[in-house]
Amino acid sequence: MSTHRIAAIILRHLYIWPRSPERFMWTFGWPFFGLLIWGLAISFLQSSSSSTFSFITVIIGAIIFWEIVVQPQREVSINFIDELWNKNILNLFASPLTKTEYLTALVVIGIIKMFATALSLTIGSMVLYNFNIFSSFGPLIPIFFINLLLFGISLGFIVNGLILRYGLSMQEIAWAIVVIVQPFSCVLYPLSFIPPWAQKIAIVLPTTYVFEEMRRFMFESNVISTNLVFALLLNTVYLVFSIWFFSIMFEKAREYGRLVKLT
Repeated sequence: MSTHRIAAIILRHLYIWPRSPERFMWTFGWPFFGLLIWGLAISFLQSSSSSTFSFITVIIGAIIFWEIVVQPQREVSINFIDELWNKNILNLFASPLTKTEYLTALVVIGIIKMFATALSLTIGSMVLYNFNIFSSFGPLIPIFFINLLLFGISLGFIVNGLILRYGLSMQEIAWAIVVIVQPFSCVLYPLSFIPPWAQKIAIVLPTTYVFEEMRRFMFESNVISTNLVFALLLNTVYLVFSIWFFSIMFEKAREYGRLVKLT
């Protein structure tokens, strides 16, 4: 695996980043507006409530953590679609670039932009709402981070595989997938609040366990560590499956000439 080829793909997409208004909005603008709107709404409800519990901590924390899923998934998928739009995918794979190197580059780009988003939201939450995610969740942040990041990457690979199989008619799912998954991930409410049929879907999503334990930590100052370990095991299964799925769809697309049709 060549680090030079990986770095070349990363730089190609990073050069576009500051020159593309829509990509700037994906990374900074829309997440910040979400933080602003939810924060103001919860601040109002908090001021109108007699409860001393900080709803800001739960909601703002959930918003920031959810972006750890959104940004890697979006970057892994959108950057792949961008190569198809620009009819560049054949050029890339006519070079010595391998699938592993290409996927690695997409993941690194997603992680870079995820950190940029998380940092901007962390600073914004400190300035606007006096909320410090580090003091609120402390040592739990790494395990939350790893679980959410892996799930976002897995979703991105699955979306790319679907596009290879069904063509660019599936590209909308690159934006929609996190919106579809979010209600079942119990980001803003407990698992017990959703219907029984939805709970059956939620319990197979690693994100559900992360957000359940996030709330448990805020209410009870402890977590059930086995839930977070189980989330990690689920993520391992999803990641292995997503890589396998993308690889199979890529080889089928190349074998049957769908790569040419996609471009």
